[in-house]
Amino acid sequence: MRMRQSTFHFNWEILIGECGALALTNVAAPVAAHYTRSPAVISGAAVAGTLVGGGLGWLAARIYDQVRAKTFAAKTLASDLGYFTPAAVILGLGLYDPAIYLTAHYLLERGVGVAPAVAAGQIIAFALFLGCLNLYRLALLRLRGKSL
Repeated sequence: MRMRQSTFHFNWEILIGECGALALTNVAAPVAAHYTRSPAVISGAAVAGTLVGGGLGWLAARIYDQVRAKTFAAKTLASDLGYFTPAAVILGLGLYDPAIYLTAHYLLERGVGVAPAVAAGQIIAFALFLGCLNLYRLALLRLRGKSL
């Protein structure tokens, strides 16, 4: 039961981070499109938006969950960040962001609008990112006994 509840909260926090990423990328990409029609610049703005929005959304959800459960401790949060952040950055830069960039760029070059191109990139990237983070979480639990 504990594992299921923990898995639920872990994935909920990542989903909230994705909502933050989606919100900020859908501001950044149209702003970039206002100044240029370059698929590379628009796609790059989408990637930057996801990094900032996703990080802030995840952190806010993590703190909220811990405060609500009355388990918030700066030391625990720092430990979680120490395990989560490197994996999230590696998967984000190596998998998530390239998936958004390549999908959005491909669709933009074929005449798809900015919003649908960015949304398609987000969906594909998030599915890959979520799956890989859950695999990392399971490996971390089995190999190190650390639960995120």
